Amino acid sequence: MMSGISTLNLNKPLRPGIERAPTSTNLTKPMPIHRLEGKVALITGGGGKVGVETAGRLLIEGANVALIDINQQALEAAVPVLKAAISTGVPLESRLLTIAADATREADIEACVNKCVQRFGRLDCALLNAGERDDSKSLFDTSAADFEKIMSTNALSAFLGLKHVAKVLRDQGTGGSIILRSSIAGLRGFPGLISYSSSKFALRGIALTAAEELGRFGIRVNTIHTSIIDSGPGFKEGWGKERLQELKHDTALGRFGTPDDVANVVAFLASEDSAFMTGGHLNVDGGCVST
Repeated sequence: MMSGISTLNLNKPLRPGIERAPTSTNLTKPMPIHRLEGKVALITGGGGKVGVETAGRLLIEGANVALIDINQQALEAAVPVLKAAISTGVPLESRLLTIAADATREADIEACVNKCVQRFGRLDCALLNAGERDDSKSLFDTSAADFEKIMSTNALSAFLGLKHVAKVLRDQGTGGSIILRSSIAGLRGFPGLISYSSSKFALRGIALTAAEELGRFGIRVNTIHTSIIDSGPGFKEGWGKERLQELKHDTALGRFGTPDDVANVVAFLASEDSAFMTGGHLNVDGGCVST
């Protein structure tokens, strides 16, 4: 009696005319330790905990980094932190450029991109991370000025960064990756956050449209949607205690995210490991949206 179990022949064509890809090619290829060796990355909102953590991760992966923030003091404070991230004996100054600039001003962001290219000779990827969250206000208490301010900081800055980074990547002809940091508030509404949520939904539209336009140049555009990130003392400011407990309870993994959680995903999207991903949105939220 023959058993009902048969052995799959991996070398057999899937169907006539369709050959299987060799199974040994990728399985035997060594995994890169420094996925971003020789690459150049630009980060806006670079002085915050997520920006600094991501810069450190990209430096470790081999990239040179241009760190941009409106707060000069925050950039200065980031330098000793990043020095500890790279190999001893490698001067950080040769791999890091810090620029104090306003990401909502087109002249500023264009100058930052140009300085990055002048310093490192090229540009390969960007994390557009500049943003802020306003105080919780109802629809009726939110003024036009409140709305415009948050839309400018969160959405306009991303548009300007995307526009000028994409110009360089297009002209280089080498492709590249642009990552917009959005939020779970860009996937679902939150009472009292109409300005913030609107701005984060806007990032998704910007990214989807840009992904369609820039794909022919080999430029990938994706968004990451983060939940509350535990960035150290003060990260709970602006959230009520009960609301924080609700959000934590609604998170499948039962904790808030960390800057390192975000940096890991950015490094993946910046690398060739995500070479066939564009127009996507990755939730870095511990399952908050899915619960």
